[in-house]
Amino acid sequence: FMRVVAAEGGGLKLRRQKREWIIPPTRLKENVDYTSREYIAKIRSDKQYTSKVTYSLTGIGADQNPSHLFTVNKEKGLVRINGILDREKTASYHLLGVARYDNGSKAENDIDLRIFVEDQNDCQPVFVFGQSGSVNESKTVVMKVIATDADEVNTLHSKIYYSIVQKSSSDSMFAINYETGEIMVRQTTLDRETQDTYILTVKGSDMNGEMGGNSGTGQVVIKILDINDNIPTLEKESYEGSVEENTVNVEVLRIKAIDMDLKYTENWLAVFTIVTGNEAGYFTITTDSKTNEGIIMITKALDYEELKVLNLAISVSNKAVYYFGSSSTSGGIGGGGVIGGGITGGGKTYPIKINVVNQKEGPKFQPMVKVVTISEDSTTVTINKVITTYAAIDSDTLLTATNVRYAKIYDIDNWLIIDEKTAEIKLNKVPDRESKYLVNGTYYAKIIAITTGKYPY
Repeated sequence: FMRVVAAEGGGLKLRRQKREWIIPPTRLKENVDYTSREYIAKIRSDKQYTSKVTYSLTGIGADQNPSHLFTVNKEKGLVRINGILDREKTASYHLLGVARYDNGSKAENDIDLRIFVEDQNDCQPVFVFGQSGSVNESKTVVMKVIATDADEVNTLHSKIYYSIVQKSSSDSMFAINYETGEIMVRQTTLDRETQDTYILTVKGSDMNGEMGGNSGTGQVVIKILDINDNIPTLEKESYEGSVEENTVNVEVLRIKAIDMDLKYTENWLAVFTIVTGNEAGYFTITTDSKTNEGIIMITKALDYEELKVLNLAISVSNKAVYYFGSSSTSGGIGGGGVIGGGITGGGKTYPIKINVVNQKEGPKFQPMVKVVTISEDSTTVTINKVITTYAAIDSDTLLTATNVRYAKIYDIDNWLIIDEKTAEIKLNKVPDRESKYLVNGTYYAKIIAITTGKYPY
């Protein structure tokens, strides 16, 4: 019969099973030096009483790496250990004890020798490097941190208790579930516009936080994500601009929106609306997405003589849905929840005065056609006598134009003379009813008024 005797527990611990003797699993503590012991176990074969038997070990830790950690006295069957065990490297060893005769044949069936390495609390919790999380300003759950402990699972040696190392007052913004490592927002005053990043030092303590355990720390970076909790406002309370009459598709005015939310996001991007004053559709307003300015454009020509001033009312909102409830909103709206886009600070509008600039339009004739009736009877017609005066008027004042001179541009039969200063028109010849230049009994001529000197346009 083959038998194994354990030495670590004290006396013999033998259990008979069929024709073999099998040792209960041998338990050795890690980090303990057993090398000075004569043996940790014995293997014996009853065959040695009748024949010479030699003993050997096979398996990981014996003839396989790490080789020679366990050795056996080939004659006495004393199993020794030649190094310090580390459970985190190898938690158990399964060796086979072999008994052979001198001729090499087996004297017995191989016998199991199982060695379990008992855990000691020699490892500290280790956090995964570079853990980071993010949370909206309005949310509560941030992330879950993970620490690992190489000691035996499901024991106090690897039971981790999580905590936050308080280093500054801002750390009190967060709490951690000591069992799960879940980080939560403790206070409801997160405001990205005040602080957008927090760096926490988290601590993991084994033994479930009891005294005498090991601990490790790690850093967690928490980014505060923006929500649309700031109502946009304008730089000024009122604006004034100007535009020339008779112009279209030109920029009239830019108005800049101020928003504390994250730049270049929909939470920051302004949407401008002309609330009143544009019923006739003279203007449009769009947003410059780079500067967050409202660009007022004129799309329909204005006439100074008809309209000299326009008063617009402008409102500003965001493209994104507004979060209704943050205490940090510039508009000061309380409560909680989310509402659609288009909200402005309490329905506030901003007055914008647009002055129409007069554009000198030059003189004009009014009416555009002047009719003069004369007789073809030479006895009643006087040559070089004024038959009418056709002076141009100023388009802006509607008074007789000054700084102009008059000239004919069409008088095919040279019937008329016009005074270039007074616009008095005289006959140059006696009218002829049978003239080939008449159209349905009417003679047509054209005159122009030409500005002179520094006549502004």
